[in-house]
Amino acid sequence: MENPGPEEPIGVLREFVSRFGDKRLMSTSANVVTYTAALYNVIGSTHDPKIPGYPSWTYLLQQLGIGVGTNDHCYVDPQTSDHSHPAFQVGGHMTPNMDGTVPSSNICYLMPLCKWHNGKGNNHVAFAHSLTQILELHGYMTSEPAATFMARLSGQAPAALVFAADEGLKFQTLSDEDFTRLQSGSLADAIGPRVPENHIVLRRREDGKGLFYTVEQTRLG
Repeated sequence: MENPGPEEPIGVLREFVSRFGDKRLMSTSANVVTYTAALYNVIGSTHDPKIPGYPSWTYLLQQLGIGVGTNDHCYVDPQTSDHSHPAFQVGGHMTPNMDGTVPSSNICYLMPLCKWHNGKGNNHVAFAHSLTQILELHGYMTSEPAATFMARLSGQAPAALVFAADEGLKFQTLSDEDFTRLQSGSLADAIGPRVPENHIVLRRREDGKGLFYTVEQTRLG
């Protein structure tokens, strides 16, 4: 069997564990803000497959009312009335930094883009956008998938299972009781007999600096 590619679900999880498995993972938030200044593509952000039933950056935008209705198109100016500018195709990670990096504060922005404006050929290009309601993401780590970001959203979940399904990554929140069962027995005791073969478990913790998560269990075939 060939090794999964970097954008295959298992490959994405492996890359996440390789980069962040021993790190303190901030709890995350996504807030609608008004942002008027030009923004640049974040270099190294993940692709955004729109698969029904799977978490994606596109889904996160739409759940918070961005890129829906009459604003269902790429936000980069100029806005056209003849539909010559492609529609909203991906959730694009944006930064005020011309070099494409996410600031050390782990704050970046998310807005609807077409695939062309989200492409590598537009890295380091300043995007003006007259549509100014976008998402401000806190706790985002460059290259992480939507599933791991959303699993830590608002620090609400005591623990979370992030797993590779047929077409992408999914996550399932776990209660404290679920996590206790996991520690004392097996994952099947916590979530039932249908345990995903390839998964990681994130555990919420708290100290004097606030809420954070750690990777507590890894099972990647």
